[in-house]
Amino acid sequence: MTMQRAVVIGGSIAGLCTARVLADYFDRVTVLDRDSYPAGPLDRAGVPQGRHVHALLARGRRDLERLFPGFEQRMLAAGAHEIDFGCDFATLRGASWAVREESGIRTLFASRTLLETIVRDLLRALPRVELIERTAVTGLIAEREGRARVRAVRLADGELPAELIVDATGRGSKAPDWLRTLGLEPPAETLVDSHSGYATRWYRAPEPARWPAEWWWKGIWVDPQEPEHMTAGVLFPVEGGRWIVTIAGIAGHYPPSDEAGFSAALGRLRSPIIAHAVQLAEPISPVYSNRAMANRFRHFERWPERLDGFLAVGDAVCAFNPVYGQGMTTAAGAATLLAETLDRVGPTSPALPRTFFRAQARFLGDAWSLATGADFRFPGTTGARPALIGVFNRYLDALFNAAADDADLRRLIGEVIHMLRRPTAFFAPSVLGLVARATLGRVLQPAAAEPVPALPAAWRGVDSPGATT
Repeated sequence: MTMQRAVVIGGSIAGLCTARVLADYFDRVTVLDRDSYPAGPLDRAGVPQGRHVHALLARGRRDLERLFPGFEQRMLAAGAHEIDFGCDFATLRGASWAVREESGIRTLFASRTLLETIVRDLLRALPRVELIERTAVTGLIAEREGRARVRAVRLADGELPAELIVDATGRGSKAPDWLRTLGLEPPAETLVDSHSGYATRWYRAPEPARWPAEWWWKGIWVDPQEPEHMTAGVLFPVEGGRWIVTIAGIAGHYPPSDEAGFSAALGRLRSPIIAHAVQLAEPISPVYSNRAMANRFRHFERWPERLDGFLAVGDAVCAFNPVYGQGMTTAAGAATLLAETLDRVGPTSPALPRTFFRAQARFLGDAWSLATGADFRFPGTTGARPALIGVFNRYLDALFNAAADDADLRRLIGEVIHMLRRPTAFFAPSVLGLVARATLGRVLQPAAAEPVPALPAAWRGVDSPGATT
């Protein structure tokens, strides 16, 4: 049995995925957004980070296809690249270039604007869903008959009643203020900030004829290496024969936002590979900057207050440092959890908010531990440091070192990064044994340190030029 109306505040990925789930339980689902939606895959003011690189992990691809059948086909038809990161990316991590091999994990590389446009168009096709633009929500309206329950959202020209209201407004959520207005203390927050920043520029990829034959890669990933190199760089292929090139600075080493400084910073990465690549390409944008990269977790799962009929999802609950590419995938995953919760307790049950918030927090906790654990490696990271984070990171270092010579460990790491398996898989007895043996071998027979080549080795087994259109 469906109910009358649910309102989703915010039309970004988290809001769109949530609306898709709610359409199975409510007669009408209204998505409110203060922006106007562009006609096609274009930038919009409410998603300023849309100009930067976005990664859709393998689990996110899977969940979006389940929520929106036909999503993959539309993405590929619109020019998204299907990439095996292990085979198609030149990746410099740790002490060497990554082994080139098929990982079996295929992801879609495209602009954030294309992905959001396709998801939004698929949602629009549902008869129970309406998307209302240029409409700002200014607060919540609740009734108190014993326990507080929302009954409407407040708009500039009145109110819109609903049986369920979901905050999907992202990092800039006003929910804490709205809750205080209702006399409720907002949930506690955890903040971890590595003082990182992005700078991004878009390029027109060169024609294949200009691409050196030995450059087999379609994309590039260059990690930082403390303390000499405090910036990372990536080159992502996207639709329309374009590249997105991003420099990420850590620990207050913010990348420059001017064009000359950006080009110079590419040359100062651990490898000049990206600088060489863009010399063949045509810049088609200015340099865009972003420093809103802190991890923030609003702990609704242990919120002592009660507000029936109110949920929060996406960055309004848990925002990650975007360098780790978890946001869109966790948004889609949380929507699938919401569907499971609605099936179990029902759309108007007083138990819905608490049940969902706890399930969502358990799911987000894995991504949070990986993102903040990585950020706590950097000097100057602020936030409550877990007691065993140093041990955790040293073990991960040993795991990655062991994986350099073990294809099974490399596959496991890929599955965890793509959220196909939980990080607890890293601590299975068999994995602990492999890591211990590899670590002991390095202690007994230490290898001489070798300089890292400026470029990865040429690959003659696969004809896969990087300059694709």
